[in-house]
Amino acid sequence: MRNFEIEQLTQRNSFLMVFQGVLFAGLVQSGHTKPVVSFMVCVAGFVVSLFQVGMASGAKFWQNYWEKKLAEYEYETRKLVIDDKIKPEQLLFHGNKSLYKSTVENIMNGDYCTFIKKLVLHRYSVSRIPIYVGISFSIIWGLLIMCTISDHPYFSVPNFIVGF
Repeated sequence: MRNFEIEQLTQRNSFLMVFQGVLFAGLVQSGHTKPVVSFMVCVAGFVVSLFQVGMASGAKFWQNYWEKKLAEYEYETRKLVIDDKIKPEQLLFHGNKSLYKSTVENIMNGDYCTFIKKLVLHRYSVSRIPIYVGISFSIIWGLLIMCTISDHPYFSVPNFIVGF
């Protein structure tokens, strides 16, 4: 179920990323000849990025729920099968972070450069990153919305931004 949920998250996230990319490309290509269109495209991008945050957060919720339930079921099943104490390495999910790390280190075993190995061992969350991406895009779209409102000095493009 975890793999299925991550696959679904990836598909949904890809759709929303492509949608935002098209909106952004349209904004850039428009040349801002119609200010109201630029404003509305920015609003649409902002709303879509908020939907992306919600979608990714919901997927993370269900992933956490399923992993917790699976760990509970796995523990109960093993208790029925064996009588002695269950060792953490026998469980799929456990609280021993150093055991997770050493298992992955053993798998990587010199096949990766140090930089890649450190990145992998940091254990970035494939299901949290879309949340961060959605928040980042929300901020960018929000700033673009503010830049389309020129009557107020706080919402104009700062003078130090000169473009290309």
